[in-house]
Amino acid sequence: MQYRKLLEQNGKNMVERKIRSYSDNEALIYERRKHIAECALKLFLNQGYKATTTRQIARECGMSEANVYRYIGCKDDILHLIATQKSSLIDVLRSYLHKLGNVSRAEALRACIAEYFRTQDVASDYLFFFNREIGYFSREDRRTLLKGQTEVQSFFEQLLQEGVNAGEFQVDEPVLLSHNILMAGHDWVVRSWFLRQHYTLKEYTEKQTQMILRLIL
Repeated sequence: MQYRKLLEQNGKNMVERKIRSYSDNEALIYERRKHIAECALKLFLNQGYKATTTRQIARECGMSEANVYRYIGCKDDILHLIATQKSSLIDVLRSYLHKLGNVSRAEALRACIAEYFRTQDVASDYLFFFNREIGYFSREDRRTLLKGQTEVQSFFEQLLQEGVNAGEFQVDEPVLLSHNILMAGHDWVVRSWFLRQHYTLKEYTEKQTQMILRLIL
């Protein structure tokens, strides 16, 4: 069974704005910026974006402040680096679906929901930061973040529609149901303080998936 519409959609690479650098070594630039973004995120989570200085970021990175400025132009550039991660979630889901091969539509949906929840859990620091500090991102970067959410919702909507077209699913509101799947993964991160008191990630995934499949099979 092939999900042709899903697999033929090539994820568009997010356009990155030009960030100033005083190095010509692209591999080094990539590694340094990745390191700077990861270290900065730790500080942003602990004390907030506005309260964090580039001097503190440099110290966290084990670099001088001048060396940090060899790879970025300003602190706002770090937000852009965080927002435009090279491996987007939609690319991960499409690749995962492709690797599943010939499985039933129900099994494909079950597996993709589990993979989506897993990636949300792994990226929980990023997601928590996005939600808390969204106001500090540029308009373009906010659009990038929202575009990523829309792509995931559309992925599950089309996955559901494939099952409907094949007569295996009964879904009255695929847009709303796919939105609920998106938000269930989102809630695992933003309401982890509550959900983790009652469920492991595996338990949460199984119960959410069971409820969805009971609605549509």
